[in-house]
Amino acid sequence: MHYWQLDVFAERPLTGNGLAVFPDAHALSTATMQRLTQELRQFESIFLLPGDSPGRCRAQIFTAEEELPFAGHPILGAAALLHHLHAPAEHAEWTLQLKAKSVHVITRRHGQGFYAEMDQGQAEFGQRLDNATARAVADAFGLGDDHLDRRYPATVVSTGLPYLLLPVTAAGLAGARQRRLLDPELRACGAAFVFLLDVDNREGRTWDPAGVIEDIATGSAAGPVAAYLVEQGLHARGEAFSLNQGRFLHRPSTLAVCVGAEGRVRVGGHVQLVARADLLVAPAALG
Repeated sequence: MHYWQLDVFAERPLTGNGLAVFPDAHALSTATMQRLTQELRQFESIFLLPGDSPGRCRAQIFTAEEELPFAGHPILGAAALLHHLHAPAEHAEWTLQLKAKSVHVITRRHGQGFYAEMDQGQAEFGQRLDNATARAVADAFGLGDDHLDRRYPATVVSTGLPYLLLPVTAAGLAGARQRRLLDPELRACGAAFVFLLDVDNREGRTWDPAGVIEDIATGSAAGPVAAYLVEQGLHARGEAFSLNQGRFLHRPSTLAVCVGAEGRVRVGGHVQLVARADLLVAPAALG
């Protein structure tokens, strides 16, 4: 069984967000997928299973802790790999069926790699935090009240995975370190993760729930951020713009976003194929 190492939201190899893709995981159990993700130590891995027609497949996405109903950079990376393996044309289209929803992705060849763009659908706006709750969340990252950007409300937004978007200053973003679990606050507002957002510089940071691993580039957050910025009147519908992430991990990444006239959110980025590896242990032995 082969699996691939890719870099997503990467202008060149060894930048952006790393990803492991298993293009044919039909022989693997869900438990084995989880264990392989833990073994590979990627922020996320994606496992593809045959679909009911060409250009369609099922997909399961894992972090080291859990299976996710939706994620961004694994979908873009998987679609780019499918293009590499199955489509000689310059452009291709794919549909990935996840637990939360189906996602349509377009891909095109770009230099030695690919450019992939997904349609995340319309964003859903959830709870808006009061000042006291926003301060409590900021405190979990070692930030004080002066690090919060009070011009914009802390708000839960989702395009498949709900993020609490917490606007902070540039100094707050640079100095943030998650220092405790946020389970009570996240449960209370219906979010899965916190995304710290420097609105002026269109830059953000997020961590896994335990605060151990910082994500390099988060496609599932880019859609909510794009919708949020449009909602705040900072960008117009139909206007393409970029978000930045990964600078503090020395893996600067660019995430292209656009909220269409009808409100559907598109997120895209460059994908580089880095390596192909062989799984030497038989799948049956991993179960």
